[in-house]
Amino acid sequence: MTFEDLLSRWGLIAVLWGCFFEGETAAILGGVITHHGLTHWAATAGVAFAGAFIADQMWFLLSRHMPAGGRIGGWLSRLSGKARATWLHQWLARHPDGLTLAFRFVPGTRIIGPILLAQTPIGWLRFSALNALSCLIWAVGFTTLGYHFGRAVTLALGRLHGLHLGLLLALVAAVGLALHVLLQRKARH
Repeated sequence: MTFEDLLSRWGLIAVLWGCFFEGETAAILGGVITHHGLTHWAATAGVAFAGAFIADQMWFLLSRHMPAGGRIGGWLSRLSGKARATWLHQWLARHPDGLTLAFRFVPGTRIIGPILLAQTPIGWLRFSALNALSCLIWAVGFTTLGYHFGRAVTLALGRLHGLHLGLLLALVAAVGLALHVLLQRKARH
């Protein structure tokens, strides 16, 4: 079984989980494998949407309904308690719709966005509808970006096969992961 066969068979599942846990890098890589004809673009964008949407819903609902005790609940309540005392929380309470539409596009806010929004008066159905729209735009945009990135690489380097495609995807994933880690560290400080 070749690397391309693996991507063709498991690529959509990898994009789904990648968008659930990480985000942009997985959606872009999904677009790259779509460009190479290993997956269908609409299916790739659809699973990118699903992974992002499910993760956002999970963080929102956990933050809103997790009891204060326990490992995860304690972490969320401490984070929420700190957020309530800040000017940011007051601003969020006045503008939850705008943040629901925008947080997915701001680096470092993919997890904290739904957690903070759960502490505002926005209802779950409203959050879900606005988040679905945001995730749809995000998934289509980043999958398309990856598709055109794959096209640019093909024009520059010729059609990549097997090991070369794997190395390119690994390089893009490593760069994306490094950027993600740097942004997370910067956000913490």
